Amino acid sequence: MRKHAGVLICCCILLSGCAQERVVDQINIIQYMGADLEEDKIKLSVSYPKYIKASGGQSLVTTESKVVYGVFTALTGKSSQPVEMGQMRTLVLSENFAKKYITELADIINRQFTKSTKASIVLTDQSTNAMIAEASRKPPFFLSELIEQNMDHGNTPNTNYHTFVNQYYGEGQDIYLPVINLNKGVFQMDGVAVFKGDDLKVRLNANEGLYLKLLKDKQRTGEYDFLAGANSMYSFIILHGKSKIDVKEDGKTTISLKLAIQLREIPEQMNVRNQGDLQKIKKQIEERLSSEITAMLIRLQQNRVDPIGFGEKYRRQHQAFKEEAYYEKIYPQLLFEVKTNVIILHAGVGQ
Repeated sequence: MRKHAGVLICCCILLSGCAQERVVDQINIIQYMGADLEEDKIKLSVSYPKYIKASGGQSLVTTESKVVYGVFTALTGKSSQPVEMGQMRTLVLSENFAKKYITELADIINRQFTKSTKASIVLTDQSTNAMIAEASRKPPFFLSELIEQNMDHGNTPNTNYHTFVNQYYGEGQDIYLPVINLNKGVFQMDGVAVFKGDDLKVRLNANEGLYLKLLKDKQRTGEYDFLAGANSMYSFIILHGKSKIDVKEDGKTTISLKLAIQLREIPEQMNVRNQGDLQKIKKQIEERLSSEITAMLIRLQQNRVDPIGFGEKYRRQHQAFKEEAYYEKIYPQLLFEVKTNVIILHAGVGQ
């Protein structure tokens, strides 16, 4: 036993001697990063905490270059301490940057050996410099926690470094990125952008972002409101759920969606204690979700983009899969049928 303990101690000493020491207050650990394209230059904005006693603030540094890797070199030149990217939580891309440099970004992330695979990537319609500057004035990790909260409990589909690289290099699927903007100084999630390669093809609104999340994520949660008439409002929380996609050889594609929900508001004339009304509520919600999800799938199909990954499912069943031929001939012929089954677990509507 003592012999084994001695060997273990020796191993620990050797390993610790090989590790490169990093003292937290002697390095700049990037928290947020934003990438803009202004005229012919790439502008990088980064934020990192100040590890100074009684400070607790964040530093904002901006750099410019005409090439992607040049901004990182310029960043080092502006930093008084070594820059560490391995713990970065959020990467914000401007639309102009994403349209031109998605390929280079995927290559950088794929080859970068020190990275946080859970770092979120989001798109913005605005200046990323303004976004990072505003985030730097907030408490530490505010922006990343806001995005994570919306992915965990809101209507934003989950994305990170890992999913981004998988979508870019994997066959039979396309990249999608959540959109975030500033509205009068307040951050808000603003739908989803879907790419075909470097080309931004479709913008999904917040509700459509939820539909994408319900079909893709393991964590099927969110909030949903809709009008069923002039003065009839439905509002509910999606607690959890399951989805199943079945693609037949003839192109018929069935999406089965099972959701557990909590009601927040229903039309005044409805009474959840009445079994007949409860069934009407259930049916109206199911029909609404089924029709809206079907409409979204058709719009994606018409634009030849596939963030759901129907092509990936087809590839698993056909060894001779060729991506270009699939999206040219097979994907446009898919016939979608969405079947939604809602289970009302709670009726917190004050009735």
